[in-house]
Order: sequence, then structure tokens, then C-alpha cells
Amino acid sequence: MEALQKQYAELLASQQFREENLDPAVVDRHIEAFTSSPLLAGCAVSIFDLHRCEHVYESEFHRALFSDPQGAYTGVQIHPDDLLQVAKNGVAGMRHVFLRKHPNTDVRHFKLIREYRALVHGAYKRVTEEFQILETDPSGNVWLVLSIVNLSPNQLPPWKVASQLIDTRTGDSFSPLDDCFDREEILTPREREVLQCIAQGRPSKEIADALHISVHTVNTHRQHILEKLGVDNSLEAVKYAWILGILDA
Repeated sequence: MEALQKQYAELLASQQFREENLDPAVVDRHIEAFTSSPLLAGCAVSIFDLHRCEHVYESEFHRALFSDPQGAYTGVQIHPDDLLQVAKNGVAGMRHVFLRKHPNTDVRHFKLIREYRALVHGAYKRVTEEFQILETDPSGNVWLVLSIVNLSPNQLPPWKVASQLIDTRTGDSFSPLDDCFDREEILTPREREVLQCIAQGRPSKEIADALHISVHTVNTHRQHILEKLGVDNSLEAVKYAWILGILDA
């Protein structure tokens, strides 16, 4: 967990905010909207400010859902067996958004959805959490993040953390996000070279000539890449590789 905490801190530090670009009235407007929304009355809603590194809003239902049996609010207590995986998924999602290869991408289209167990009124229950970016600053730094938590309709084992990153505009989704922590081991150096060439639009014959290997070997590498990334075609492999940080800029 110490290594994850360090990566989390480094990712937060990679964003350079300027106080004059952050209007407190924007926060107030979001809080007012979520407080008055009847659609969210039965959801645990919170807003996290990545500049201040703190929650600036937690709905009444959020505080009630994660209170102990005596009614004292304890915050979200994740099951110890799920904590490491949830932390990996969270940092991986942050890495994709903060270190994205295409700076002009509107990150507000990204949504992180995950399931894990949390303490609800003194008992661990599976919950579903959706993260969505509410606001960025003029430089594209992620400022406000919305979290909506609900009890999962599935409360039966096996107890497994699930996580998926979705681009709501394109429909692309990627999971599991924690694979990016082993990205150097996912593909061999040669497979990464082949994938880099694929990303550049090179056909197998051209890749073979460039890497001084046979076309058969290139195609074998292609097949291994698809199998290791769990995708069906080269286009999906390239998209997923960007997410995992396997491909060079």
C-alpha cells in the first residue's frame, strides 16, 4: 500500500492548479444541484476536490449509508480483502486520465465504475461506485470528481472486486485496470515493438523488415498480443495498450 500511496501522491502532484482559476461558486452550484435532485435522493453522493484533496460535499444519504449501527458516520470503510485491489484500480484510473496520450481529449467523458465491499451499518455489503469528472480547470487539470455509490443488487459470493473504465462518448471500455501495474510484464520487449509498429499502421511485411524477423514470427507475436491483452483485434489491442501505458508517445 505504501507504493500505491506514493503513486497516488505523485499523480496528484502532476496537476498544477492556479487558485485564481478555481471559482468556489462552481462548487456551490454543483452542491445545490445534487442536494435538490430527487433522482439522487436515494444515492450516496460525494464530490472530491483534487486541488484541496478533500471531500467538499457528502450527501445526507451518503453519511447515513456509511454510518455505524449507532448512527455515527465513519466514512467509507472498504473490506480489508478488497482494499489493495480497489486502491490499484483507483490509481490506474487516475493514471489513464492524468497521463493521457491525447491532451485535447475531454476527460469528462470518462467514467470509472467499480464494485467492492464496504461497511454499511456495521456489516460488509457489496456496493457499486461510479466516478465521473465534474470540472477541469482551464489547463485541463481534473478539479472536481463526482462519486455516486449504491448498494449492489448482487450480494452473493464470489467476492471479487470489479472495475471498468468507460469512455461514454465512444463506448470503449477497459478492464481490469490493475493490469497496468504489471505493464512491463504483460508483453515481452519484442511484442511491445511489434505493437508499436501496429499502432503506426504498418502491415506485417513492413514490420518484419523493420525488425529483421519473418512475417510468420510477426503474426505469431500479433496473436500472442491479442491473447495477453484479452482483445479480439489489433485496433482494440492498440486502444488498450494506450490505457496501460505500454505504447510510447
